Amino acid sequence: MHDKKMLEDLATLDVDEDKPDPKWHKPLFLFGTIVMIFLMLSFIFVSSPITRIIEGQLESVPLENARLDLGDLSLVFSTDTAAQLQQMYFAEQKVEFSVCLQGVKQGNVYTITSLYQPQQYQQTFNHVSFEPCSEESLVLLHTHPYKSCVASDTDLNTLKKMKKRNKDVLMVVMCEPDRFSVYG
Repeated sequence: MHDKKMLEDLATLDVDEDKPDPKWHKPLFLFGTIVMIFLMLSFIFVSSPITRIIEGQLESVPLENARLDLGDLSLVFSTDTAAQLQQMYFAEQKVEFSVCLQGVKQGNVYTITSLYQPQQYQQTFNHVSFEPCSEESLVLLHTHPYKSCVASDTDLNTLKKMKKRNKDVLMVVMCEPDRFSVYG
């Protein structure tokens, strides 16, 4: 008897009372979907190397006719030094390397006439440690992994130390055979 009364009570309940209002259901679902997509995309772009690659492409410049034009300054490579640098890049793609560039500075134009490779103590895919370039060097150049053109904090600290010895020195990061980021 008690079960029969319970069944009658359940039958009289209005089932529609517990359903959400249909006009709120779609916008709420759409909003949740947009939030999830935004979170996923922000995770991908903030935590992946894609961000560093995009940043590097925006801040680096291509080598055109053995010349890097940066607006306020230029680096002009002799044909020999540009070719030598690219040969070294192709030969040592598995590890980073460093090179000291020498030449003359006239105003804001750095003309590179020679280069030498300093003693390198450690070379890995994403790191190189080496002896300092001579004070006469105009540019400290080192490579980074492919398309990673942004200088690290360690790179910028090295540049800061070199600036104490030579105020005109530049640091260049080579991240492709013909793509460079320049720091002064």
